[in-house]
Amino acid sequence: MTDYFKNKASDWDSPMKVDMSGRFVEEMVSNVKFNKSVKAMDLGCGTGLVGLSIVNEIKSLIMVDNSKAMIDKLKEKLEEIEQNSKTALKEKVKIINGSVDKYTTKDLDVVFSLMAIHHIDNIDALLEHISKILKPGGVLIIGDLCEEDGSFHGEESVPHNGFNIESLSKQMEECDLDIVTTYTYNTIKKNNRDYDQFIIIAKKI
Repeated sequence: MTDYFKNKASDWDSPMKVDMSGRFVEEMVSNVKFNKSVKAMDLGCGTGLVGLSIVNEIKSLIMVDNSKAMIDKLKEKLEEIEQNSKTALKEKVKIINGSVDKYTTKDLDVVFSLMAIHHIDNIDALLEHISKILKPGGVLIIGDLCEEDGSFHGEESVPHNGFNIESLSKQMEECDLDIVTTYTYNTIKKNNRDYDQFIIIAKKI
């Protein structure tokens, strides 16, 4: 499989992406309680901009990404954090380089994902698997692009040019994920265009 992010990982943590991740984290923590009893998953974790922002607030974190380049960058950051802060993050972070299907334990309190699922072909299969690995009452938090005309990624092709929130909500409900709230929370300015981002939060029935 071609690593879509092979040439992007080294300079992924741009000011725009750091800001975008920070805004998503703000929405997450204002809607969902993160504490030392929470076992969470960062799906499509990239270099860890979202997950590493909340890892110290929770019990443990599974960080999943298909891109080896992104995972290599994440591991570098974890090493640096441990050396600089003497924080034993490796004890609470598990890294999976591959598909979320590799994780089958039904023990997660929270699964969150920012700007990742538009890279995944089969959304129904993804939601079905997430529903299986969440505990009853567990929470799924997705942040992604509202439906757009394909210009966001320029010449690059991705499986989904954003999402219709109503359609995605129905797909989630069909997988026993009950919608708690959904709204647009951020606008990305790119190539003189505005692209809205939504957050959707659902609870496993």
